Amino acid sequence: MRLLDFAEREDAIVKEITSGNFPNFLNPWEELNFTERDASGILRNVTIFVKADYIAAGKDEDYFTLPMSPQSAQKIADCFNASLPTPKIVDLVYKNSRLKLEPFNFIPRGNRNETPDILYDHSKIITAQIKASGNRPGIFVAGTKKDIVISSKLDDPRRTHHVTIYGWHKLDSLPIQPETNIHIDIYVDYSHGVRLVSNRVIIDGNDYNYREILRDSVLHKLLSNESKPLESTAYKLKSGL
Repeated sequence: MRLLDFAEREDAIVKEITSGNFPNFLNPWEELNFTERDASGILRNVTIFVKADYIAAGKDEDYFTLPMSPQSAQKIADCFNASLPTPKIVDLVYKNSRLKLEPFNFIPRGNRNETPDILYDHSKIITAQIKASGNRPGIFVAGTKKDIVISSKLDDPRRTHHVTIYGWHKLDSLPIQPETNIHIDIYVDYSHGVRLVSNRVIIDGNDYNYREILRDSVLHKLLSNESKPLESTAYKLKSGL
């Protein structure tokens, strides 16, 4: 990984994950049930399905949780009939997770926090935190990464090639990272994570599509904190990537 340039590294990440090189604990979906009012004020029963942890490559006993570009995250999500979370979903994941860990951060020093060694070290630290808590990797965990998210910021005309991130909740349930799209989409550091959300959503016993809900004028409020439905529900893929 150290010897690859950015594009080669991202291609390798997508290839490894989409070919099935990830821990078995990332196979199942965690079921989250909640009630929420739609834009018309009707209370709905909602079920979503999320992964227990962030995308990682390797085996259950030896894995690497992988920060990546939003385009790589989108390719992987598309491969598994999934999407990226909204900030509201990130909050729901944190609330419902079975293990909440104290975020571990490195002091910024130049571009050190973007280097493969630091990306790997942070993954190993999180694994050590999980084990120190008396649990095993694969437990439904949160508080370990900032999420790459989707929101109306994907259509920000001033920042058309940027990544939107949010989360990294502390033990007081407050996120370290407010929703922001300040970074260009080729910026990746150790704190970024990708948690998949299934495109299957159940509302009042009926199946819906996650992305269609977010574009719906009434139902979007079930999965988003924004006042209007989203126009874009996925990151645009660049030609040649």
